[in-house]
Amino acid sequence: MPELPEVEAQRSTIEAATLGRRIATLIAVEQGGGPREGQFDDKVIAEEVTPDVLAITLQDRWVLGVRRRGKQLWLELGESKGGACCACLLIHMGMTGAVIVQGVAAPVYKSFAVDETAWPPRFTKLELLMADAAGVSAPCVRLAFTDPRRFGRVLLRGADPFSRPPLSALAADPVTDPPSAEAFASVLRRVRAPIKAALLDQGRVVCGVGNWVADEVLYQAGVLPAAPCESLSEEQLAAIHAQVLAVCTAACGRLERGCDFPGQTSGSMASPLGRIHFDTVGGRTTAFVPARQVKGQAAGKAGGEAKGKAGGRKGGKDKGKGKAGGRAKRGTAEGAPPDSGEAACGGAAASGGAGSAAILAGGWATLTGLASRADLNGAQAQVLKRCTGKATAGRWKVKAHSQRPGPLRLAVWAATLDESC
Repeated sequence: MPELPEVEAQRSTIEAATLGRRIATLIAVEQGGGPREGQFDDKVIAEEVTPDVLAITLQDRWVLGVRRRGKQLWLELGESKGGACCACLLIHMGMTGAVIVQGVAAPVYKSFAVDETAWPPRFTKLELLMADAAGVSAPCVRLAFTDPRRFGRVLLRGADPFSRPPLSALAADPVTDPPSAEAFASVLRRVRAPIKAALLDQGRVVCGVGNWVADEVLYQAGVLPAAPCESLSEEQLAAIHAQVLAVCTAACGRLERGCDFPGQTSGSMASPLGRIHFDTVGGRTTAFVPARQVKGQAAGKAGGEAKGKAGGRKGGKDKGKGKAGGRAKRGTAEGAPPDSGEAACGGAAASGGAGSAAILAGGWATLTGLASRADLNGAQAQVLKRCTGKATAGRWKVKAHSQRPGPLRLAVWAATLDESC
């Protein structure tokens, strides 16, 4: 998924193509030869917006500005070239979305090739034809929003796009609206989740930080990604704050891209910086250098080791309370998505105590049945991996009896897996 630097590159490209121009024509049906050719994609152009409403909102409007907050960007539109903003066109790239300007190189973060010799591109959902700066009727700039996997969104808003989600739900932007060091630290001091998971939460302390930016920030700050936020010292929190701002600003200035980084996602690899290790933290593949990154240094706090696994290590005051891996009381790991396989399943844990043969037998039967499947989604595989070992051909095998978890923890894992299948 494009992160803040990639979206900023898109914002800059769109601004150069549209600022001070008028939307002379729009085409809101799929073009380019995709499977929905000629159809209006109401999943991408969302919130029950119809072609007529889209046309009324956009037709003949002037582009007054192109803004960004985190991974969201929008065009400010007015009825006249120097007038006030009366509507906004929001664009979120999702996983594979991008705005392509005719004659301008396509964004390089995209996971599929764009035939730049053909127009419109395949999977075009919305095409805008812009009149030149003088407002003449002959269009001179064409841009298209493409999205093969349909995770992106095109939304309409009024003059104040922050009056409702998604913009109203975002935290501060580290480049355009950076939080103060004290505000940043005051939020994280109260958080149990791993620091990486907190940085990935778009509504917690900053927005726009994604997987590769978070890894770079924590490497530069010298902090292990799995360290619980509450275990970090004031010096560590200050270093992370400074690096969030510095890395995002530098990446935007240099147009850094996640696709420039190594594609390895497991094990470790040698590098000039030291040996880079890969693990899972906050439900995301994570790169870190143990020789240069340390756990939390706050006095009296148990710092997280580099064990990852979508919620940090078991320990502290959560031990033995049914909150596997230090889960938040609300039922999921703080900062982790609800479908990450980290649901607490309190009901399953309470239905039997340690030593319950019935729970152990039932839970183990569930796990062994799932272990024979090769079609588990990422959330299921993440939880299953805690009590299984990986075998060949992408299948799973049960660990030796001596390595099996206790019945209480097993019941939680089994229930989580069973519910998500």
